[in-house]
Amino acid sequence: MRGCAATFLVHAGIQTLIDDQHAIAHNKVMVIDSATIITGSFNFTKAAEEKNAENMLVMKDAPELVKAYEANIHAHAGHSHPYGQQASASSAALPAAQGSGNGAIHGKKNSKIYHLPGCPGYTGMNAASVVTFSTEAEAQRVGYRKAKNCP
Repeated sequence: MRGCAATFLVHAGIQTLIDDQHAIAHNKVMVIDSATIITGSFNFTKAAEEKNAENMLVMKDAPELVKAYEANIHAHAGHSHPYGQQASASSAALPAAQGSGNGAIHGKKNSKIYHLPGCPGYTGMNAASVVTFSTEAEAQRVGYRKAKNCP
């Protein structure tokens, strides 16, 4: 998908997840530093900025609302997959920014358990169920936990 926003983000080194569990994922939400929420109809495109009738709401100092939005984002991230990795894809189809095995952390999509390189089970995972992370903190932010047999 040359020229799409997801390709742009992946090439910029930004983890990009695709939620294909719904007919349309039409949310436009940003939670910045667990403190500021930006939402509305605004599509973050040139047309939205210059031609369309759009709206944007910026909310600050609403910690309970931030928690609710973050929980929703994490719930959808939990059943999403990295851009470029479809359910039937092999590990070779992982985008370069995701790193398929060079020190990347591998999570199992359904069990929400991750493995570090060198841990039992790291290399034997079904490529269709692998979600990769750059750090343990990243895996934990989206609800994954470390495998018990992984030191």
